Amino acid sequence: MQFWKTKRYFIVIDDIWDATTWSIIGCALPENMNGSRVITTTRIVTVATACCSNSYDYLYKMKLLSDEESRKLFFRRVFGSEDGCPTYLEDVSAEILTRCGGLPLAIISISSLLASQPKMLKGQWEDILNSLGSNFEVHPTLDGMRKILNLSYTNLPHYLKTCMLYLGIYPEDYTINKNDLVRQWLAQGFCRGQWLSHVRDPEAVAEGYFNELVNRSIVQPVDTDHNDEVLSCKVHDMMLDLIMHKCREENFITAVDDLQAVIGLQSNVRRLSLCLDGVIDGTTLGATQLSQVRALARFGISTYTPPLSEFKHLRILTLEFPTRLVTLDLTGMCHLFLLRYLKVVAAYGEIVLPRKIRRLEQLETLELRTYEYSVVQVPSDIVHLRQLLHLIVPIGISLPSRIGSMKSLRTLRGFDLGMNSVENIRDLGGLTNLKDLEICRVYRKQLDETEAAKLMNILRFSLEKLCNLRYLCMESYLPSACSDALGSLSASPRLLRRLHLRGCMLSRVPEWIHELHNLYDLALGVKELLDDGVGIIAQLHSLIHLHLYIFGTPKERVTICGTGFLALKHFQVTCRWTSYLAFEAGAMPKLQRLEVGFNARGWEQHGAAFVGIEHLSGLKEVSVRIGGYGAEESSARAAQSVLRDAIGIHPSCPRANIKCDENMSFTFDD
Repeated sequence: MQFWKTKRYFIVIDDIWDATTWSIIGCALPENMNGSRVITTTRIVTVATACCSNSYDYLYKMKLLSDEESRKLFFRRVFGSEDGCPTYLEDVSAEILTRCGGLPLAIISISSLLASQPKMLKGQWEDILNSLGSNFEVHPTLDGMRKILNLSYTNLPHYLKTCMLYLGIYPEDYTINKNDLVRQWLAQGFCRGQWLSHVRDPEAVAEGYFNELVNRSIVQPVDTDHNDEVLSCKVHDMMLDLIMHKCREENFITAVDDLQAVIGLQSNVRRLSLCLDGVIDGTTLGATQLSQVRALARFGISTYTPPLSEFKHLRILTLEFPTRLVTLDLTGMCHLFLLRYLKVVAAYGEIVLPRKIRRLEQLETLELRTYEYSVVQVPSDIVHLRQLLHLIVPIGISLPSRIGSMKSLRTLRGFDLGMNSVENIRDLGGLTNLKDLEICRVYRKQLDETEAAKLMNILRFSLEKLCNLRYLCMESYLPSACSDALGSLSASPRLLRRLHLRGCMLSRVPEWIHELHNLYDLALGVKELLDDGVGIIAQLHSLIHLHLYIFGTPKERVTICGTGFLALKHFQVTCRWTSYLAFEAGAMPKLQRLEVGFNARGWEQHGAAFVGIEHLSGLKEVSVRIGGYGAEESSARAAQSVLRDAIGIHPSCPRANIKCDENMSFTFDD
């Protein structure tokens, strides 16, 4: 409280449901007459009034969409354009929009439902119209909103209904990682019936389910990759309200935020989600019957961990401790013989796994996430888990010997070159089912040139055997002489879609890269970039995103020709001087975003703008980050001015975002 009294603050508090909550929050916000502001959002007028101290002058009621705005939103989602509605659907469309009452979420939900129909039949549209209720446009209440959202659920195929309800395992406003969700669906058998009959990869089927939920606007995208693939999502709180309502009806998921509530639960809880904040007193689960729980997820800032001895038949276990120091003893989980998915997130502290982890014979996913310097030891008998598909460990962890026996692995992240043995690096080549490989190195073990070169040559032989890789990331920061072992792969992983070698200072662009016809995302660190290297990358006709980090000083200007780079949309380059970068007429015809990083120091001698930026016909945005550390202020100002003028002459007037950070400097080979 004393801290706040002298501060000027601006705080936004989202989605308050009752006046009591505001009165508690308000006590922590002293009126200090320093011009502070607090904005709250709520759906309830009485709560809004309480937040404004009963002064209606400070109350802003969000307006509904106008008829024209509603029409645009609806038609764009269903037909792809505002003018795409066929004549025979115009009347029923107008009636549907009327009943949506100008609420954006209602319009998006109904339009996504209609867009998912295989045929645009007027009879189907009229059935949906009749399901909406005739008085919703007059009284758009929460119950009415739930009725509209319920249509999205009712019209789902049965297999998607189960996947949708499982979203209720996550707390409100939680960012859900697609891979986590998909792997949990598979661990519970939600997708099994679909893929067996079609003999398809179960993960591909589950990812298809996820994309269908995105397309139907059941979930909202948060992060997407450069290929517009959704990597994470959130559930709108109104949609989550519907999901939890259905979960209670069907006893699908039980979500509680108080251990006392758990004690009173009946013995038929199937999936349990705990969101625990604050200090937990001496409460224990006691005689509560939880042996039938199939999935347990624990969120929140409390350090309390449910006793795993109470859970006999778990298939899914998620434990997240995002902020607190915690020592997590999981040695008691060795009896969870049905466990298929285990994820532990502990910001700080220690994770102790059972020494006999091989008893978890069904385990498919083991993910351990901590910050650096946390204590994690991987049991030596993990190599006997024949069903393990995904292994994700923190950096700085040494894996036990004989990892080559883990033939089923598809994902391996956190493999540390500095902590693992030479035998383990060699054994990587035996993991021929790997699709996702992330290799790193921390500075806990110094290597001389001879040792590093030996490791990289062994690694090269291993990588040449991994023909199923789709994603390869290396952040090793090894000397260039050692990294060049990667430049001479005799057999490239031709199925690669994403390749990140930023931390490896290669001498030049490897020739084998031109064989990667499926590659859409490339990040590459090179000491020298010549025109022939540009030509190699230009042949990648699927390439959408390119990040080049040029560590050395170019001996001649790098020219991007008017041929090649036919699909590139985002070009990111970090180099010593922008004056060495030139674009010919017709270069990168689909480029939308150009991102450049360099240092201001020395701008007086070598500084100049990129040549031919006006030839990038599709350019919409230019982002420039200037390292100002050690540079004269005049150099930084001159760099910004020259670049702003160069961007200003572009015929399309792209957005310019130019920033100089006086405390930051990019690293080059000197």
